[in-house]
Amino acid sequence: MGHAGVEAGFRVRYFAAASLVEALYRGLADNSVGRLIEGLLRADLVIVDDLGFAPLDDTGAQLLFRFVAAAYERRSLGVASHWPFESWGRFLPEHTTAVALLDRLLHHAVTVVTSGDSYRMKEARTRGGGPTPRA
Repeated sequence: MGHAGVEAGFRVRYFAAASLVEALYRGLADNSVGRLIEGLLRADLVIVDDLGFAPLDDTGAQLLFRFVAAAYERRSLGVASHWPFESWGRFLPEHTTAVALLDRLLHHAVTVVTSGDSYRMKEARTRGGGPTPRA
């Protein structure tokens, strides 16, 4: 999605979710989080990958919500997570934060649910690596 956006002339930013939250924490520490968010949202599309790979604490969840809320109806967000929506409470400490975050993410969303092997695993198999697929 990001490559197609760049090829179409859009400004695209990509972050692993943990890296984005770390950057927002640094902005919080030096009181520049608002400017940081505005700078990130200069991109036409921001992709956040691996959301839920590691649980967030209250502050991290609030910073992520602040980012999503700032992008809401202003910029396109691509979010990838291996968790189904009903399980987002596993990595977001507050149920209300999970609901509010999903509310903004899903309002105008196109949702794509995938199954099977990841792109990386398929590529590894073509090179003769990785586990064999299940029957």
